Amino acid sequence: MPRSAPDGAARGFTLLELALAIALIGLLVTLVLPRLGILGGVSLQASARQLASRIELLREDAALRGRAVRLSFDPATGRYGAEVYAETSSGARFVPDDAPLFRTVALPDAVRLEVTGPGLVTTRDGHRAALFSPDGYADPMVVRLSGHADDVYSIVVEPARSRPRVVEGAVDVRTGSSSGAAPAGVPGRGLSRSAR
Repeated sequence: MPRSAPDGAARGFTLLELALAIALIGLLVTLVLPRLGILGGVSLQASARQLASRIELLREDAALRGRAVRLSFDPATGRYGAEVYAETSSGARFVPDDAPLFRTVALPDAVRLEVTGPGLVTTRDGHRAALFSPDGYADPMVVRLSGHADDVYSIVVEPARSRPRVVEGAVDVRTGSSSGAAPAGVPGRGLSRSAR
C-alpha cells in the first residue's frame, strides 16, 4: 500500500517522470523549431554537408565502377540528382539509376542553390550538371547554398581532392580551386565533350 506524503510536504518528480518530460520537450523542439525558421542556419549547414557527402560518394562510385556519373542541379526548384552513363537501345546516354545515391534530393524551401564552374555542362532539361569521370576526375566547381539571413555555405569541388570542402561564406571557383585545376576549355578526362 503506497504511503502518502506527510502533511505539508511536497511530492517531487521521479527520475523516470523527469526523463520523460525532457524527452518530450526535445521531440517538440526538434519538430517545431525547423518549421519556424529559428534553426535555418543549422538546416543550411546540414544541407551543405549532405550535398558534399553526396558529391564525394558519386565521385567514388564513378571511379570504383568505371563509369561516368552526372550530377545535375535545378536552382529553380532547389533539387539535385545523379545519373549514370550507360548503353541503351537508342545509344549511349545518361540514364537514371535506382540506387539511393542517385535519387533526386529536394533542399528545404528556405535554401537557395547556385552552381558555377568552368566544366559544367547543360543537360537536355536545361539544368547545369557536373561530370565525374571513371578515372576519378571532376572539373572544379562551387555550389553555393544560401538561406534567409544571407547565410552562405559553399561546397568547393577540386580536381586534385576527392573530398569536397564545405566553407562558410561565398567562394569563387577561380580562387577556391587548387592550382592543378583543368583549364576552362578542357573537358574532363575520360569523357568526350559530346558525351556530356
